[in-house]
Amino acid sequence: MIYHGFNIFMLEVGAIARKYRGSEEQGMTRKQDILMSFLKLLADHFKEERSVQFYANSLYVTPKHLTRTVKEITTKTCGEFIDEMVIAEAKILLDDLSYSVGQVADYLHFSDQFFFSKFFKRRTGLSPKEYKNSL
Repeated sequence: MIYHGFNIFMLEVGAIARKYRGSEEQGMTRKQDILMSFLKLLADHFKEERSVQFYANSLYVTPKHLTRTVKEITTKTCGEFIDEMVIAEAKILLDDLSYSVGQVADYLHFSDQFFFSKFFKRRTGLSPKEYKNSL
């Protein structure tokens, strides 16, 4: 179920990208280019990097400009996109019973299991252990 939810999320991102991409002849606007570049970077680095500052630096824009641009086009902030990607990956890993909560926290580069559990519970309403037990 989580796997399909993640796929639906990625399809929505793709639909947003197609909607704002326009025809190949017209090209993308700078804002659309920033959004697409951000989403590509996010897909590559969300496991290690969760700060908007990292993505903004990689795109040579300020964090404020990046967040404003992404929110203008998608109605979501960069932080929301980052958190959704991390939570989706965490759920996929937690679905695999061979991974412990600590291993998932390490894989997603959290400083410790407690911080990961707090992050997960704040965004899902369940602790990682409760989530695993509900499967």
